[in-house]
Amino acid sequence: MDRRELHKVHNAERYHLIDALRGLAITGVVLYHLLYDIYHVYGRNPQWAQQLYCRIWQEGTCFLFIAIAGFVWRLGGKSSLRRGLELNILGLVITLVTILVIPSETIWFGILNFMGCATLLAGLCHPVTQRLSPVWGMLMGLLVFLTCRELDNGLWGLPGFLMVTVPSSWYSTNWLTPLGLPPADFQSSDYFPLLPWLGAYYFGYYFYAFLQARGLLGGILHWRMPLFSHLGLRSLEIYLLHQPLCFGLVTLFLGTEV
Repeated sequence: MDRRELHKVHNAERYHLIDALRGLAITGVVLYHLLYDIYHVYGRNPQWAQQLYCRIWQEGTCFLFIAIAGFVWRLGGKSSLRRGLELNILGLVITLVTILVIPSETIWFGILNFMGCATLLAGLCHPVTQRLSPVWGMLMGLLVFLTCRELDNGLWGLPGFLMVTVPSSWYSTNWLTPLGLPPADFQSSDYFPLLPWLGAYYFGYYFYAFLQARGLLGGILHWRMPLFSHLGLRSLEIYLLHQPLCFGLVTLFLGTEV
């Protein structure tokens, strides 16, 4: 069966549980950003985002959201080139809006730019990456994610086990910021570099292949969670609109001083 035929088969059915999980993830993102605006932007508790449970919440919901994107890439649909360019353009629009509206919270290479670049890379590398065993692919994805989480802080490895200091010369240019090697003066309120987040994307990419190889793509994946399945279908629109709405609500109740 060629690629086009596979696309037709995949698009003939909807995995409602995947939509629901994406809906849960986007709900977590919205709630996190609402509290972030209250505690960090408005200074009610500037250290709030640094607490352990906040990091687990933020990274966990984002890992799920990005892994689902990698999973869904295998279903076909729009070309990787078109989808990747669209997401990158939207990401640049978000950057421009934050520069104009709230420059102190400007977003450089946020999640939409990451998604766009990951989609382009998935399309480019698929002829090679599809040959890797799904189990090894998932393990490598997790390993990349876990070992590169502190890469933007100059460290690589597993906390509490092995950490290596990355040469400071690797952080001397802005050009490597999308990769995960930003200069010391880099600031972004929503930063999703390729490393470690490609690990999450490819975990989902290979998880699809893992389920497909074992004939597990049906069954439970067709379960519906009415509210969250609906939200998952509108996740991009919700992401684009949620931060202005959250900031507007916070401004309404807490005033205009930031």
